[in-house]
Amino acid sequence: MTSIIALDPGRNDIYQAFDLISSWPEYRQSPLIRATGLARELGLGTVWIKDESKRFGLGGVKALGAPYGLKQQLLKRGLIPGSPQCAGYTAVAATDGNHGLAVAWAAQKFGCHARVYVGTEVDQARIARITDNGAEIVRVDGTYDDAVLAAENAAQSPDVLLITDTDYGHELDVTRDIMAGYAVLGIECARQLRAENITPDHVFLQCGVGGMAAGCAIGLWHESGQKPNVCTVEATNAACLQASLATSELTSVPGKLLTRMIGLSCGKPSLPAFEILREVSTHSIAIDDDVALLVQNTLSAGINGDAPLETWDTGIAGIAGLWHVAKNHDLRARFGLNAQSNVLVINSEGPIPLPYRANI
Repeated sequence: MTSIIALDPGRNDIYQAFDLISSWPEYRQSPLIRATGLARELGLGTVWIKDESKRFGLGGVKALGAPYGLKQQLLKRGLIPGSPQCAGYTAVAATDGNHGLAVAWAAQKFGCHARVYVGTEVDQARIARITDNGAEIVRVDGTYDDAVLAAENAAQSPDVLLITDTDYGHELDVTRDIMAGYAVLGIECARQLRAENITPDHVFLQCGVGGMAAGCAIGLWHESGQKPNVCTVEATNAACLQASLATSELTSVPGKLLTRMIGLSCGKPSLPAFEILREVSTHSIAIDDDVALLVQNTLSAGINGDAPLETWDTGIAGIAGLWHVAKNHDLRARFGLNAQSNVLVINSEGPIPLPYRANI
């Protein structure tokens, strides 16, 4: 097994990210909700939902990663973020929606331009949110993975900054900086759970290329001092991490990767994220869209007295994975869930704002 010391981003990286992000005027720790009604429905001890639905006003955990990654890229070039010199630079990224929105927001914040590459399945509502935050959209005929390669190819000029959460070859410092930004989520969770005198037995984390899940896990591990017991959750049609964990090496899955959980529509994991998740993941599950839709509708309406959860297609995925496992007798036993289990899940995005929903 690999020591936490050998994993990247390291302890200094993630606490540097925490100190910087928590100093921003927009920063607020997102709430940790004790979902008593959901726990009762699933026959568990407690379920804790880390609610990212209002993070920085963007409604998603991705707002922790891209802004920090872009700021670090500017600083490494000797630029002061927000200075007039930043106007000569363009941040480029590939996205299924939320990462691109965060890049667009960060570019506006720091005075850069932004260009975001999207595959054919990204809906017009997500595209409209990105363009309304000042970014140019480039459509790519293909999947998210094709958009990743297009963004990389576009980032050859010194005045173009690649802000990608996907690194297939362990070559990109920006990807590890973005994961360090996501680690803020894990640090917050560990501190909030400590205040409740709770140690989670299981952490269900949704995975596309794995950056958010890995960042959250490494933040939890460093802050709590205990390796988290992570269960990865993916869409059935895009379960590249599950395939990679099975082979212990990066593995691509074929096809169009179609899923309503659009942020999970990825055919190959990011290598630095995979290396962390390989160390912390004890189980993995892939779920169908109908499970995700059922759980999204159920929690959005409120369940057993819980307040309605403001969530969306990708945001619900980890919770839907927990639901699927807890409701299945064999899976429940295999994953070690019982009436005493304390489980942490992440609501990684809020709803698409009402003005954009006509475009869905």
